[in-house]
Amino acid sequence: MKFSKSKKSLCAFLSAVMALNCMPVCIQTYAVSDSVQKYEFENGSTYGGKIYTETWKGNTQEDGSGEDFDLTNASGGAFSYLDQKGTKVSVDVEVEEAGLYELSICYCEPYDPNKKVQYLNVNGVNQGEVCFVHNLTFEETSGGVIMLQKGVNTIEFEAYWGYTMFDYLTIKPADEKLKNLSPTRQLSNKNASKSAKSLYNYLCDMYGNHIIAGQQEYCGSHNYNQWNDPDNYIKDNEAEFEYIMEKTGKQPAIRGIDFLAYRSNSNWEDNAPERAIQWVNEYKGIATVTWHWNVPSEKGGEEVAFYVESTGNTPYTTFSISKALEEGTWEHEQLMADIEEIAKQLKKLKDADVPILWRPLHEAEGAWFWWGAEGAEPCKKLYRLLYDQLTNVYGLDNLIWVWTGYTFPTSADWYPGDDVVDIIGYDKYNAKDGLPNLSSISSTFYSLVKSTDGQKMVAMSENDTIPSLENLLNDKACWLYFCPWYMNYLTSEQNNPVENLKEIYNSEYCITLDELPDIKNYVSENTEPTDDTSDSKTLKGDANLDGSVDIADAVALASYVGDSEKNKLDPQGIINGDVQAVGNGVNANDALTIQQYLANIVKEL
Repeated sequence: MKFSKSKKSLCAFLSAVMALNCMPVCIQTYAVSDSVQKYEFENGSTYGGKIYTETWKGNTQEDGSGEDFDLTNASGGAFSYLDQKGTKVSVDVEVEEAGLYELSICYCEPYDPNKKVQYLNVNGVNQGEVCFVHNLTFEETSGGVIMLQKGVNTIEFEAYWGYTMFDYLTIKPADEKLKNLSPTRQLSNKNASKSAKSLYNYLCDMYGNHIIAGQQEYCGSHNYNQWNDPDNYIKDNEAEFEYIMEKTGKQPAIRGIDFLAYRSNSNWEDNAPERAIQWVNEYKGIATVTWHWNVPSEKGGEEVAFYVESTGNTPYTTFSISKALEEGTWEHEQLMADIEEIAKQLKKLKDADVPILWRPLHEAEGAWFWWGAEGAEPCKKLYRLLYDQLTNVYGLDNLIWVWTGYTFPTSADWYPGDDVVDIIGYDKYNAKDGLPNLSSISSTFYSLVKSTDGQKMVAMSENDTIPSLENLLNDKACWLYFCPWYMNYLTSEQNNPVENLKEIYNSEYCITLDELPDIKNYVSENTEPTDDTSDSKTLKGDANLDGSVDIADAVALASYVGDSEKNKLDPQGIINGDVQAVGNGVNANDALTIQQYLANIVKEL
C-alpha cells in the first residue's frame, strides 16, 4: 500500500507507528567491521522529535503532486525524525580510546530540493553544522571528523532547518596523520615575493602551536580628517580596535580589510589599500583582505550589489557569473574591467612590499553572492581566472591565496584546487538564542584539515564568538587565526563575553600584535627544501629571488652585508648572490659585481 504523507501528515501519522519523545533507551551496537561501529537512531533518544517503528513509501505533498520517497530501506525497519527547529535526536556511542573519529550518517531528506542543515553537538557542545542534501531514500553521507573522549559520548543532531529523517550513524577511527598538522611549506605561486614567503613560513611555524588574534575593521573611510593628517589612514572609525585595547590591553595581530569600495567605473575610494599598507609597514601587523565584489544590479543599472535576489536583500543583482565567463558579453567586459581595477589596488600593496592574505569569492557555496549563485563549476572557473590574471598577467607576487570553504558533502566540488589555494578559511557564525558559542568546533576544523589531506592550513577567516581558550586546548582545534566581524559581532556579550576576550588575548597561546616578529624578514628553521628547479631559484645574481637580476639585488646584498640580522636573505638568495670569488660567501664585492654586470662591464655572472 502506498501512503501519501507530507510534512504535516507525517507528524500526524501516529496510529501506525510508535513515537517516543524525550525517552532515552538502551543503545545497540552493531559490528560492521573491526573498526566501524554502527548505532541506530531509533535506539537512541529524542527531544521533541519522533521515532518511527514502521517504514513506508510516500509523497512530499498530501495530494500526491510532489516527489515520491521511499523509506522502506531503513536499517532495522525504523528511524528517527526531526521537524521543527530546536528538536533533537541523539545516540550514545562508546569508544575504547580518546581521539578523532570519522562520522557517517544514514538519512533521508525529501522535502527541500536543495538541502537541510542541522547542528551537530558532541557531548552537549556544538561542533558546527552538517548539511543533508536532497534525496528520496535513506543514504549515507559524511558527518566529518569528530573528537571523542574515552568511554561513552553523546552524538546529537539539533534541528536548524529540520525536516530530516535519521536511520543510523557509524564511527571509525580517523587517520592519525590528521593530528600531525604538517602543511606544505610551498606557496601556490612559485614566484611569490620574499616577504610573502616569510609571512607564510611564520604562519606555518605558528600553526598547531598558537592561534593568531585577528579583527575585521568596519568598512568605509578611517580618516575623516585626511586634510589635517593626510598620511595617517588608520585614525578614525577604529571602534573595534579601541574596544579590544580597552578590554584586553592588547591589539590583534591581523587586521581584516574589505575592498568593497573598489570596482571599475566607481569614484568611491575608502583608502582600504592604504590602510593595509600602513597596518603592515607602520604597525608591523598582518593584513587579510576580502572583496565583496559589487557589480551592476542589471545591465545599464546605476545600483550595484553582490547579493542575489533569493536572499531578500535590496539592492540585489541579476549579474550572471556564467555569462561573465563568456567573451563578448557585457558581463565579461564588466568582469575583466573590475579585475583590472582590483589589480591596480593590489599593486599598491606590492609596490610597498606588503604581503597579504587574499580572500576573494568567499562563502561561495552559500549561494547568496552572485559568484556562487550558479553552482560550483562557474565559481571555480572564475576563481582560477582571477588567480591567473592577478598572478600571471598582473604579476602580483605578494598574495597568499585563501579559499573560504565549508564541510558539506558538496564542498569538494567547489574547491578550486591545491595549485591555486594556500590556506583554507571557514566563516563561523553559530552563536544562537542570544548566547555566545564558545565551542572550538573541532569537528569542523578537522573535517577541513581532512579535505586537503592536511596540505593546507585551516583558519577561522570570519567568526562571531571566539572559541574559549579551554575548548581550543582541550579539543586540540588548532585554528591558525580567528577574525571576528565588526561591530556587535565583537562587542556584544551574546557574541563575545568580555572575560573570554580578556583570557584569550592575554594567554600564551594567542599571538597579538606586540608579539609578532618582523614578518617580512622572518626566517624559519623548518623551511622545506624546494623541488623547484626553475631559474627563479637558481639564477646567479638573483639575491631577492624575484626571478630577475636588477639593482634591487645589489641593494639587498649590500644591506645584508651591512647588517645580516636586520636585513635577512633567503638561503637560496645568499647562494645566488655569491657571484664574485664563488664559494667565499657574500660580501660587498658581490654587490659591486652585480652592478658591473648591469652596466655591461661584466659580461656574465
